[in-house]
Amino acid sequence: MVDIKIENIDIPIKDDNICLKGSIYFTEKTPPKAPWIITCAGFGYHRGSKFVKSYTERFVKAGYYVLSFDYRGHGETVRQTGELLSKKLFEMFPKIFSDINEVISWILEEQSNRLLEDKIALFGRSLGGAIILTHGFIDKRVKILIALCSRYDYEIHRIKFPKELIKKISPKWFLEKDPSNNNRILIAHCRDDDTVPFENLLHIKEHLGLNSENAIIYETGGHSFKEHRDEIFEHSLDFLKKL
Repeated sequence: MVDIKIENIDIPIKDDNICLKGSIYFTEKTPPKAPWIITCAGFGYHRGSKFVKSYTERFVKAGYYVLSFDYRGHGETVRQTGELLSKKLFEMFPKIFSDINEVISWILEEQSNRLLEDKIALFGRSLGGAIILTHGFIDKRVKILIALCSRYDYEIHRIKFPKELIKKISPKWFLEKDPSNNNRILIAHCRDDDTVPFENLLHIKEHLGLNSENAIIYETGGHSFKEHRDEIFEHSLDFLKKL
C-alpha cells in the first residue's frame, strides 16, 4: 500500500486578487524530478470528487506529480469567488477556462525544482476536457492533452450563452489541424453519452486531423465511462510515454 502525500496550495490569480485552492499529490517513491499532470474536473465537481480523485491517485502511483485544483465557483475556491450562480455564470465562465494558463505558469515558476524537463500534461473530463481543448491547446508549454467527453461548440449547449462568450469557451474556435496533434492529443467518448453527445468527438477529431488511435470510442459507458475507467487509464498512461 502506497501512502499518497498531499500538499495543499494557493494559486494566485493576481488580476482578480483571488487564489485558486489546489493540492499537489505524490508519494515517497515519486522521483525528485518528474513530469506533472494537471487534472481538470467536470462542471460542478472539484479536486475531491470521486472521478477526479480516482485518476489523481492512479497517476500518482504511476510516478507522476499531480496537481488538482478547484475552479472559480467550485470546491474550496467558492469561498473567494462565490457560487457559480446564474447571475455570475457569464462573468465567471470564461475565467474558469483561462485560469488553466495561470496554473501552468505557477508550476513552471514555483515547482521547477520538482518538474522534469518542463514536462506538463493535462487530463480532464467534460468541462475539464473543454478547458484542455481551448486554453490548454493554445498553451504550447503543455506537452500532452487528454480530453474525455469534451464539448466542441457551446452554441448548442442547453444553456444559451451569449455569442461573444461562446467564442471564448468553445474548442471550435481554438483548435487547429496539424499532423503534430497526433503526438500531443488523445480524446475519448462514449456513444451513449446523454450529457455531451458523441458527435462532439467526431467534430473534434476532424478539426484536429487526429488518427483513429487518438480517438477512443466506446459503445456504452455514458458520461462517466462506466466500466471503462481502467481502460481509459491504461490508454492515458501509454499516451503519456510521449512526454
